[in-house]
Amino acid sequence: MLLEGNLTGFQHLGIPVTNIGNAKQWYVDILGFEIIHEPEIDTPEGAIRLAFLQRQDIILEFYQLVGDDLEEVKQRAHGHIDHFAIDVLNVQSALDEVTKKGANLSPETPDGPVGIPQFWPKGVEYFFLTASNGEKVEFNRRLDLDQKRRENNINGWSHLGIPVTDIHRSEVFYQQFGFDKVMQAVIPVEDQEIKASMMMFNDFTLEFYQLLPADLEDIRMRKDGFIDHVALDVRDINQAFEELKTAGISPLEDEPVELPFWENGVKYFFVRGPDGEKIEFNQVL
Repeated sequence: MLLEGNLTGFQHLGIPVTNIGNAKQWYVDILGFEIIHEPEIDTPEGAIRLAFLQRQDIILEFYQLVGDDLEEVKQRAHGHIDHFAIDVLNVQSALDEVTKKGANLSPETPDGPVGIPQFWPKGVEYFFLTASNGEKVEFNRRLDLDQKRRENNINGWSHLGIPVTDIHRSEVFYQQFGFDKVMQAVIPVEDQEIKASMMMFNDFTLEFYQLLPADLEDIRMRKDGFIDHVALDVRDINQAFEELKTAGISPLEDEPVELPFWENGVKYFFVRGPDGEKIEFNQVL
């Protein structure tokens, strides 16, 4: 297993935005996130503004770039990482709550909650919202889980959704890091099928889904999107960097990069997964 004893689990989800004020307000007012850290990075073109927001075990990193980088963000669409999902006890109550606060349903679920009976032992119910910068936020209920497991309806992580072109290849890649397959499903569509699986590491779940052949070209053409990257936490960033290079997984940086975040700073680097998704490895110093 790669990074054994070094990799600890999920750290944050990176979302570049065109207006960080709007993003903060939407997630605080509608989804109940709290702002926990707001650093800035000075550049010759101006300050890059950031905000880390948290709800339960979900931490989101919003960042408003400057210059040409900001213009590139304005052109983004749904990317390699498609959506993130929040666990709920009752999807209709959750929908009623967030729409009263001004949230809008995504075009993918225009009529509200839908179900997939093939997921988990008893199926799931879910709906998508379109968030402040165009990203999709899913609200997801697993029907096999005890409704009395907590009091609050809207909680933290359900999963992170990544559409893939070869589900087996993606499973093998993430298994290197200790992710275990905890669910697999096949959804029949006429004479074809959609394949899906859930893989978990330390309570953080990735959802992979391989769509119908006619849809795969769209997945192949995707670029970095509204949701830019997922960051995983490590204890020793330099060791992680060297270990992945030795294993043939090439970092996008020449060496780990240090930034003045939190109390003592952070160091990070990126790699790409099988379908181009960006995976950040990050150590809080």
